[in-house]
Amino acid sequence: MLVVRDVAKKFGNLVALSGISFKVKSGEIVALLGKNGAGKSTLLKIISGYMEPDSGSVVFDNINQQTNRLEFLNVSAYVPENLAIYQDMNVFEFLKFNAEMRNGYYGNIERKVIEISDLLDLDGVLIQKCKTLSKGYKKRVAIAAALITNSSLLLFDEPTEGLDPVQKRAFYKILKKLSKNHYIIISTHLMEDVEAIADRVVMIDSGALIHDVSLEKFKAISKTNLMDSFNLAVKE
Repeated sequence: MLVVRDVAKKFGNLVALSGISFKVKSGEIVALLGKNGAGKSTLLKIISGYMEPDSGSVVFDNINQQTNRLEFLNVSAYVPENLAIYQDMNVFEFLKFNAEMRNGYYGNIERKVIEISDLLDLDGVLIQKCKTLSKGYKKRVAIAAALITNSSLLLFDEPTEGLDPVQKRAFYKILKKLSKNHYIIISTHLMEDVEAIADRVVMIDSGALIHDVSLEKFKAISKTNLMDSFNLAVKE
């Protein structure tokens, strides 16, 4: 289980996060929902270990991120909105590089690349330069780079930003398949993402937790697809 407890973060006088707490269970896709500027990316960076909180803790499968940082990083993977892909490598080289760079990976790397490529339907672009790929394929390559590290905690920041409807449906299908044996959090401001794949919704606004509800409860509370109506319903 992932346990986020009382996480807080300030940038100068700006309170980015104030005492955020929630849990994620295995096999669950949690949508971290909020408007732009709500604090979603900051929270995801803290959960991933990319950024340190001012206070609070993040624990995954009894591994405390603050006291066992390297061990935590070996079981988690973060896919930022601005994809970190080496454009001049081909897909095979990039995935192989990610596997080799992960501390403690001792498997057959070439076999693992093929296995992940099959899962994400990348076989046809393995020898293609990353810079020549479409945005949808670049997103798949970024997911593959996260999976090839054998991480069980997967964190995605605005994963469908810029994707067309066909690419979004393909991405949703991939996440649903992965959710069977991974812990998954996606940050998003799109209700479309939430309704398509989320099991639970953790909603934040101005750095504060508004609610932590199941998708069914979310739909029951929110009478339309507008986030403002959900905010209003929660506060009433």
